[in-house]
Amino acid sequence: MAIVDWDLRKLQLNLDKKSPAAVYFLYGEEIFLLDEALRAIKMKVLKEGAQDFNFDSFLASDVSVSHVRDAVETLPVMCDRRLVIYKNVEHLKEDAWSELEPVLANTHDTATLVLVASKIDRRKKYIKQLQAKAVFVELKKPFDNQIPMWIDYIAHLNNAKLSKDAISVLQELVGSNLSEINNEIKKIQQYVGSTSKTIELQDVLQVVSRARIESVFNLTDAIGRRDRAHALVCLANLLEHGQNEVGVVALIHRQIRILAAIYEAQKSGLSGLRLSQKIGVPEFFMKQYLEQTRLWGKEKLTDAISALHETDKALKSSPVSSHIWLENFILKTC
Repeated sequence: MAIVDWDLRKLQLNLDKKSPAAVYFLYGEEIFLLDEALRAIKMKVLKEGAQDFNFDSFLASDVSVSHVRDAVETLPVMCDRRLVIYKNVEHLKEDAWSELEPVLANTHDTATLVLVASKIDRRKKYIKQLQAKAVFVELKKPFDNQIPMWIDYIAHLNNAKLSKDAISVLQELVGSNLSEINNEIKKIQQYVGSTSKTIELQDVLQVVSRARIESVFNLTDAIGRRDRAHALVCLANLLEHGQNEVGVVALIHRQIRILAAIYEAQKSGLSGLRLSQKIGVPEFFMKQYLEQTRLWGKEKLTDAISALHETDKALKSSPVSSHIWLENFILKTC
């Protein structure tokens, strides 16, 4: 039987309606979604005021399986269940999984065990063993076109509401890293002060770091104009200000995707406001994008997207000197 993986939304809906499962296996590289999944499970399992007595969180690199087993088998205090979280389990060796197997085989009604991994290898024996016992929840990075929805979700968590233009600009500046988006929305909400006031474009521009705004816009603009020398300078500035390399790939990918979407939409005869609405970009950005699109043909855009995928894969598998992969991308495509 194939593993049927849930996403965050399905996990939340299930927890709203049913009792928590005995074992969850959460995997994925999107830290914000992982934190949201753990928060949802914790709120369901643990009663307010009894968390200190019934909650344990361990790292696989620091704690042996025996500690996890003891925590799972300990009876809860003033609560129906205990919650035990075991993180970074992708680093466990085969003998550790063998030691964990009895814990999984004899789950308790008095505990929920959450195993957390950044990635999953379906070829491994332990995955097949877990399949019979655990609920698998995939917490993957959202696609670029899903980011506006997640900005809305994160804004709601922070008792905030953003205008459509504010959402577009925030995505333009921050990219697709949900944790960074969450941090920026918190800062913007503090700046605005009132939860009843809609956050507008100017509020975003006032709060997000000026150096970051200039670096992001300069990099994407230089790549859009295929200005190789300036793009390399902008990349160095952006990395110097702490931008994650994978986040830079996400920013560039959005730029190229927009140019490709404009290229295709123009062939259908769209222009002006209709084109802006189709692409999902504020109209005041369109002139810049239209000028840049003229510098790219379909083949060049396709090649750039392919090169981005290769760069993203290389960054995740070989993070040493990761700036070199980004520099090579610019040299290859601009």
